[in-house]
Amino acid sequence: MQIKQIMLRNLFIILGLLLTVSACSPTLDWRTVRSDDLLYEALYPGKPSRAEKSVMFDGHKLTMTIEASKVENSLYAVGVINIPKDISQKFDANGFIKYLQTGMLSNLKNSPAPIEKTVTIKTAGQSSIDLSAKEFLIQGDGPDAKKRLLRFRIVQRQFPDGQIQIYQQSLLQTIGGEVPLEKLIQTDAHEMFFSGFKPY
Repeated sequence: MQIKQIMLRNLFIILGLLLTVSACSPTLDWRTVRSDDLLYEALYPGKPSRAEKSVMFDGHKLTMTIEASKVENSLYAVGVINIPKDISQKFDANGFIKYLQTGMLSNLKNSPAPIEKTVTIKTAGQSSIDLSAKEFLIQGDGPDAKKRLLRFRIVQRQFPDGQIQIYQQSLLQTIGGEVPLEKLIQTDAHEMFFSGFKPY
């Protein structure tokens, strides 16, 4: 399968552009943000900014919309890609998700093998359904040589009409020295952000 090179490795550039919208880094101010056009709600520690990026995969040009909020030394983001119903039947969604995973993991250098696990994400609403998602946890050096922790999940939701919505939830955190990953993720910030995300 011929996969065109996309610029997922420029994640830091995209997110950096988002951060220029708000020059200051506010303190934690948790609020539920509902993105009806992107079909999700999430708990952010500050008002998120939005940016879009074109993604080429297997001859298809898709749009990734990213909403992100920077607070203190961490960046909280949700990226959403819609696969329209007119191409979803011939689209390799699983291959695309693996491609997104590879692109995310390549952003950090000098890192050990990522920790991977399967998690369950519930959709919003009283009659919620369970969606299976992959979660990755990795620690390494960013483009500026600062040590960072990257934790992200990728989940897809297929609708009755055939369209597919792919969500990528991530937390990028600057850290000092060698800190056990288990300790880093056992914080209120991690718990609130990852448990507060619900696709529609």
